[in-house]
Amino acid sequence: MEKDPYQLSTVTNSLAVMDTLSHYKSLSLAELQRQTGQGKSSLFRILCTLEKNGYIEKIDGPRYRLGYKFFYYGMLVEMRQDLVTVARPLLQKLAYSTKMTIHMGTLNRDRVVTICKEESPYDIQVTARIGSNAPAYASAMGQAILAYLPEEKREALIKGYTYKKYSDHSILNADECRRMLDEVRECGYGTDVDDRFTGFGSVACPVFDYSGEPVGAIGTVAIAQKIIAQKDIFLPELRETANAISKQMGHRVGNPAEK
Repeated sequence: MEKDPYQLSTVTNSLAVMDTLSHYKSLSLAELQRQTGQGKSSLFRILCTLEKNGYIEKIDGPRYRLGYKFFYYGMLVEMRQDLVTVARPLLQKLAYSTKMTIHMGTLNRDRVVTICKEESPYDIQVTARIGSNAPAYASAMGQAILAYLPEEKREALIKGYTYKKYSDHSILNADECRRMLDEVRECGYGTDVDDRFTGFGSVACPVFDYSGEPVGAIGTVAIAQKIIAQKDIFLPELRETANAISKQMGHRVGNPAEK
């Protein structure tokens, strides 16, 4: 079989190890070697790397099994799927009543990723594809999530950004970001108008889960003029929809974004 020039053999071999382990409670080094056909020395290095990063665990024997990272990623995927399933009918209703496109996003490391969108049948189509992403501090959805993260996690993200000037409205440093997020917590929503994309804007409210932490945000997307002129009209319904999704995600304590 011809070798694919775009595949890295080390990554392919690591994936083969994890796939093999997924079929067993645990395997020894010798058993893994027989199952995968990989050399002992390279296989041992792969196991050490995967163990150090939490993808596998070494137990008595020594034997190896899948690690906690897979539980975490599995829960994350399930949570995001549940979030979209819960939110979609409410987002459809919101797009219909506000006559605006509605996006939903979640945080992936330091970026906000669009995971769902509902386009309005009445308005100029102002939208982004599923999977599009941006630095969280520079988008309304990202701001709405960052503002309600636990302080330690929020501060780590703030310090880690390389701030970029998209326009005269852009956040340019960590101090400005902190002040902006304090304002978001005070008013309960994030705003991105004439910043990353001149002439366009968004307002977004956070969505919380059973633990009280933000798991996403929903936002209206439209031309900047419409966002500015109609914010007071659509914001109550946007907030109400975010709170309704939060409630279905198990959030029972008073939502801090609900003013």
